[in-house]
Amino acid sequence: MNEQQAYENAIMQDAISYVKEAGALIMELMKMPLHIQEKKNQADLVTEVDVQSEQLLRSRINHAYPDHWILSEETDGGREDSHHTLKQSPTGYGWIIDPVDGTINFIHNIAHFAISVGIVKDGIPIGGVVYNPVTNELYSGQKQGGAFLNGRRLQVGHEQDISQALLATGFRASDWKPNSVVVEQIGRMTGKARSVRIMGAASLDLCLVASGRLTGFWHDGLYPWDVAAGMVILQEAGGLLTDAAGKTFVLSDDSLVASNAAVHEELMSLLK
Repeated sequence: MNEQQAYENAIMQDAISYVKEAGALIMELMKMPLHIQEKKNQADLVTEVDVQSEQLLRSRINHAYPDHWILSEETDGGREDSHHTLKQSPTGYGWIIDPVDGTINFIHNIAHFAISVGIVKDGIPIGGVVYNPVTNELYSGQKQGGAFLNGRRLQVGHEQDISQALLATGFRASDWKPNSVVVEQIGRMTGKARSVRIMGAASLDLCLVASGRLTGFWHDGLYPWDVAAGMVILQEAGGLLTDAAGKTFVLSDDSLVASNAAVHEELMSLLK
C-alpha cells in the first residue's frame, strides 16, 4: 500500500466515524419538537436537524482536513451554481455532503432517509458513505476497494430482463405536471417492469440498486450531494451509471440512470 492509498483509507474511516456521529445526533434530535422551514417551496424544506447535522460534519472535516474543500446542501444548496462549481474541476480532496437526504421522509417519520458523504479527488468521486440511522444500515464504497453494507460486500442483482426489475425514480416538485416527462416515463415502465417506486432519497436509492434490492433507478434534476456517495457504492458493487443520453455520468450532470448493468440498455430504451 502506497502513501496515497493509506491516506485515502484514513479519510474513509474518518468519514464513517463522522457519519455515525451525525446519525447519533439525528436520533437524539428526533425526540424533540421539529421546526420546519420552507426554502423555495412547500416541497423544499429544511429543519434544524439538517442544519445541526451539517454543522457537525463540517466541524469534524475542517478540524481534521483543513486543506480539503466542502460542498454541501444546506450551505451551497441555495446557489444554482453548484454544478458550475464542479465543472470548474476543483483540485485536491473534497467532501460533498447531504446532512439529511430525504428530508420530507424524515419530517413525516418515514425511515427512508440518510446522511450522505462523498469523497472526491480532483473532481472525481473516490469514496462514499451513506447511513440510515433508523435502520442502522451503513453503506460504504471506495474506488477499487469494493462496496459494503455494515461490512458485508455488496453486489448488484442478477436480473437479466426489465420484466424482472423493481425500479425507482424521483423528480423535483417543480417538474411534476400531468404531461411531464417523468409521468410519461413511469407510464411506459408500468407493465414492462415488475413495478416502479418513488422512494424520496436518491443516495439510498442508489445503494438499494447496489445491494440488489432495486434493479434500476433514474432521476432528473439531481445535485452533486444527491449522488456523490451513492455512485461510488453502486459502481463498486458492479452497477452502471450514465446520464440520460447514455454517456458516462459525471457529478456535474443533471440526469442519472443507474442499474445492475444487465438491464441498462433496455431501461434506457424505455426512458427515451
